[in-house]
Amino acid sequence: MPEAAPPPPPVLSSASPQARITGRGILQANLNWASGVDADLDLGCLVAFPDGGGLAVQALGEAYGSLDEWPYVALDQDDRTGASADGETLRVNLAHTARFERLLFYVYVYEGAVDFRSLGATVTVTAPGAAGCRIPLDDSPAGAVACAVALVRPAVGGLSVRREARWFRPMDELWIQQQMDQAYGFGFEWTYATKPSRG
Repeated sequence: MPEAAPPPPPVLSSASPQARITGRGILQANLNWASGVDADLDLGCLVAFPDGGGLAVQALGEAYGSLDEWPYVALDQDDRTGASADGETLRVNLAHTARFERLLFYVYVYEGAVDFRSLGATVTVTAPGAAGCRIPLDDSPAGAVACAVALVRPAVGGLSVRREARWFRPMDELWIQQQMDQAYGFGFEWTYATKPSRG
């Protein structure tokens, strides 16, 4: 008799916003959205270190990071359409959690949609030996093109993951990443970048 499939990771909600990831190995934050929607969503991570340094790991600017060396956070690919069954995945090396002050996972619409309301997007966080968690991006207000999804901090024996689900709309004077940076006090310097046309 085949083994039953494991239950899906629990959903983090406003009533139950926190999860704990323990152990070693690789933490994964996976973004998936409806393949029938012609939209380019991007998963990224703002990384802050205790010495005051930090950076963004994201497809824009080809800042894909590295898992085995600094910054110990890496993005696997840039899914431009949602057609990839694997979506986009950020990986964090749990052997180096003491090197992090905090990480902010975020998602934004690069092109192809005016907001998240019809995209069916979900971020799922998993790690070896942990139940993980899911954060559906299904409560977008009209016009919101970016979401600060989860704030991750070192905790005893691993990481704490707290659902944020904080939405952002376009502003003429600030890029989306700058808005999230200012909202969470990372203090990074930003330069303009674009991605190639989807053809």
